[in-house]
Amino acid sequence: MQSECRSVKPLKGLLISDGRPGNYHLAEGLVAAIERLRPVEVTRLDISQHTWTPTRFLAFLSNRGVRPNTILRLGYELSPDAVKNADFVASAGGDTLGANVAFSRLFGAPNYFYGSGKHFNAADFNLVFTSHTAVATGPRHVRTIKPSPIDPDSMVLPGLSPSQPPAVIGVLIGGNTSTIKFSEFDLARLVTFMRDMHAATGTTFYVSNSRRTPHKLSDALVRLAEEEHSAIHKFIDVRVAGNGTLRDLYANSSAILCTADSSSMVSESVWLRRPTIAITPNKFSLDESELEYRSFLEGNGWLRTMPIADLAPDVVLSKLRSITPIVENGLDLLAEVFRQRQPELFAHVTPAKGASVST
Repeated sequence: MQSECRSVKPLKGLLISDGRPGNYHLAEGLVAAIERLRPVEVTRLDISQHTWTPTRFLAFLSNRGVRPNTILRLGYELSPDAVKNADFVASAGGDTLGANVAFSRLFGAPNYFYGSGKHFNAADFNLVFTSHTAVATGPRHVRTIKPSPIDPDSMVLPGLSPSQPPAVIGVLIGGNTSTIKFSEFDLARLVTFMRDMHAATGTTFYVSNSRRTPHKLSDALVRLAEEEHSAIHKFIDVRVAGNGTLRDLYANSSAILCTADSSSMVSESVWLRRPTIAITPNKFSLDESELEYRSFLEGNGWLRTMPIADLAPDVVLSKLRSITPIVENGLDLLAEVFRQRQPELFAHVTPAKGASVST
């Protein structure tokens, strides 16, 4: 699909970011899908919403017809000329909602959002993408796996043999939330498992932490990575490296273990066709909509879930081998949504071979 659209005039896209990787990567995924239909010149706008003008208040003003430049000034201290023009607006994360709608109205441009669109009217958006059936209730909603800007076809999947252990397993570690807590036991058990797996099978681990990862665990991983003949292939410590993509980790990993607190990390691993196990601490709960989403992933055979306490080489290998990675390219599926639902921008673009989607 990409090769068919290079001669088309580029679209000017405005990507609004709240600075949170778990959010702006989703918006980047929407833009990457559009780029499969037409070239895009992206302007990225980093915003910070005032605490005294919460999303509910901005939605109240917006729903009552307050001018977009007023919304931008009150909510974000932005002037209308912060961006010159755009053919479409894309964002994810609640703090970006007010700016998304304001710039869309200012430019008369279609706008796209990943999330719930809380407090705003569905009619304020051209398309709202979500992973939760409870949110996808209107004609402008599209249910999808959480999008990633990484093209699954660009990631050659290292072989996962039915008889041999994977050479490298990626490990993505999040951290505590209001309903998920990692105990000292959970942290120690994860490190012990990596040692045991390496000793039993020779498998090494490509590990990345996050800003929420308990420092004790990150420090333990640093020490493990420094050991001779370490179980860790490589450790990306965001405290030193900063936030970035995990492209190299995915490219080198035959399978993924991901702490279950991060829906985005779990989703991206599935999106990139890696057999994925979500690992849970002893104190773990999710809200009803997220539980339904995880059940959707598991029901399709793309994901398995297990407690950290039960991690053992033979159990992990068995679960990984029971997974059937997703076949479709998520970017092609999203691109087809845009082509069908936004004909004013993509009416003359040929759909990707085999691309189909239900919304």
